[in-house]
Amino acid sequence: MGQWAPAWRDLRAPAAVVLAQVLWWPLGPWWFGVALDARPLAGVCAVAVVAFGALLYRHRAPELALLCAVLATALSAGLATVAVAGPVAVVLTSYGLVVHRTAVVSAVGVAAAVLGLAVAAALHGASLRATAGAALLLGAVGGAVWAVGRLGRRIRVDRDAAAAFRSASDALGPFAAAEERRRLAAELHDVAAHRLTAIVVSAGAALRLADPALRKEAVEHAVHAGRQAVEDLDRLVVLTEPDHEAGIAAIDALVARHPSVRYEHTAAALSPDVAGLAYRIVREALTNIMRYAEGAATTVRIAASEGWVSVDVLDGGGASAAGDLGAGRGLAGLRARVEAVGGRLEAGPAGPGWRVHARLPTRSDPAPGAPALHVAGGVIRDRALVVLALGLSMGAVLLPSGDDPDPLAAPVPGMLLVALLTLRALPLAWRRLAPGHALSAALAILLAWLGCTAAGWTRRDPAETFLWCWWVELALVYAVAAYRPANRYALGAPLAVAAVGGVALGAGPDITGNRIAAAAVLAAILGAPLMVTWLVGRFVAARRSRQAAAEQREREALLRRAESAARHERFRIGDGLRRSARGHALSAVAAAEAGRLDEVAKEARAGLHALRKLLQGLPEDSPDPPPAVAALADLAARRRSSLRYLGAPRPLPAPLEVVAHRAGEALITDGATVVVTYANNGLGMEVRRRPPPGRDLMRPLRHLVDAAGGSVTLDTDRTTVRVWLPETLR
Repeated sequence: MGQWAPAWRDLRAPAAVVLAQVLWWPLGPWWFGVALDARPLAGVCAVAVVAFGALLYRHRAPELALLCAVLATALSAGLATVAVAGPVAVVLTSYGLVVHRTAVVSAVGVAAAVLGLAVAAALHGASLRATAGAALLLGAVGGAVWAVGRLGRRIRVDRDAAAAFRSASDALGPFAAAEERRRLAAELHDVAAHRLTAIVVSAGAALRLADPALRKEAVEHAVHAGRQAVEDLDRLVVLTEPDHEAGIAAIDALVARHPSVRYEHTAAALSPDVAGLAYRIVREALTNIMRYAEGAATTVRIAASEGWVSVDVLDGGGASAAGDLGAGRGLAGLRARVEAVGGRLEAGPAGPGWRVHARLPTRSDPAPGAPALHVAGGVIRDRALVVLALGLSMGAVLLPSGDDPDPLAAPVPGMLLVALLTLRALPLAWRRLAPGHALSAALAILLAWLGCTAAGWTRRDPAETFLWCWWVELALVYAVAAYRPANRYALGAPLAVAAVGGVALGAGPDITGNRIAAAAVLAAILGAPLMVTWLVGRFVAARRSRQAAAEQREREALLRRAESAARHERFRIGDGLRRSARGHALSAVAAAEAGRLDEVAKEARAGLHALRKLLQGLPEDSPDPPPAVAALADLAARRRSSLRYLGAPRPLPAPLEVVAHRAGEALITDGATVVVTYANNGLGMEVRRRPPPGRDLMRPLRHLVDAAGGSVTLDTDRTTVRVWLPETLR
């Protein structure tokens, strides 16, 4: 019951509507010039009560509230002069439905309300034509309410997301430091740990066998590998190691350092990225063999096929030489890297030994753009303006006054009029995408209309037509000023509309005398509101540009702060490595040069334990990531999922980043595969996961993404979810 209990803020709108109804009861008949009749008072009270209840729950149950408001309006069809609560309730509950539900659900709900009111008008005796005209006018109102509601929904989401991003911006520095720790840990595991493990294994074998030749070889290896480990540690605390080596030759050199390994490869040349990943796989597998299967017969195979490279490392089993020195992160990290590029890595027992198998794609998937059937949030509201313009004009044609001639009396002129009205509304659909072309098309259609009227092909007064819907030209002039880059010809938009509008008004039947002079005067009169509209558009464009510049400066400051934190963390870790792992590596080299092989093994083990402590200490001190697209990689790593980015990363609006991160939080689960795409006009996210998402996840996800003007699709296998978030202007 608690969730249905109304809050005090929910009472304001219902109370205001009831008060308006009470005041309209005596004023309505006076306004329409009819006598006050007390007989329908009971019906008016019933309508007010139903409207009050509908408005009370317009936030919690907007579908039910809109249905009740439509029923109240239908009941008051015969009380038009005294009952206003029903129509006002329909408008407000429709707005509530648009704000609290997705685009499709709210559009269907508003359309159903319009249809229901049209049916109610027909049941009260309206003719078919009058019913159609009323439906069009109601549809125009519904389109306007829908467009305003969608804008309000988007503004509210953007405001909340921007506030969330600002509140989390302080976490960007600690997060960047944690990411630097993670990066250095991965590199330390891949490079320094490999060399120290080789020292431990070779020294331990030499000590057990007491072979002078083997001892000499182990000492030389310890000196060489120890010095390389020191160099690696020095480099890693200053620079980032590339993800690739010199290509297939680097793998050849790596395997050559293990003479007992059987090596086969048929890949003549590999791209740097693929070769680097293959190098890491082979190095990790050989390191594990040294730790857990010393002396095992090992085979390394690298084969190339159409579009793929396979990497196989197979051992025949052996004794554990340093099984306590592994951090348990190597294969898991490699699996994430392989899956992030669209490949697959498997590791597991194979007979008495162990097998590591990877398939790597040699070609990257192209970065997809926006879904073909998706319409961006700002543009879809322009489609609603088309409905508004078409409904107003066509509704006025279908519901002419008794004194005016019927413009649809003759079939051919009537069909031509309908076509012209439709064409005049269509340019609004491209108000943001191509405002200049849309305005040119609207003016061309208006001039064609004037030509048809002059030729006697249409019977509609052009002056009346222009005045009835000249807000179309106003909207297009605003769009030219607000969404088109400023140039020296931009001011021609309001002047052109004023000139064409003056001609349209001067051609009206009520104009007598010199029509050219009248058109010039009327054009000058129209020029004032058109110039004001153009100036408002330029003001909005300038403010938007200033806001974008301020956001860019803020983002650059955040990035500088994050880079400073990462650099400080790199220096701090470098100092720690010099005191711990690097010191042990230097001691191992010194012991090897002095011939003390037992001390070499001891120092190398101590260095590995220091590295292991560093690797295992990361999860506990890693802060929660800020709500940004770049932080999705950290989120995926925490949930043991793979993530890759397609396209060129670039700064995105803070609200878009927050929504993308929240969508990732909802979708990314253990073992998921995620692809994030930077497209020219937005951001895409594809998540392949198990188990399939249920309704309890998809419903809030659709609400979240829809409020940002995006879309969510679910593949037929119900395991792949695709999210699209457009980067559009409001």
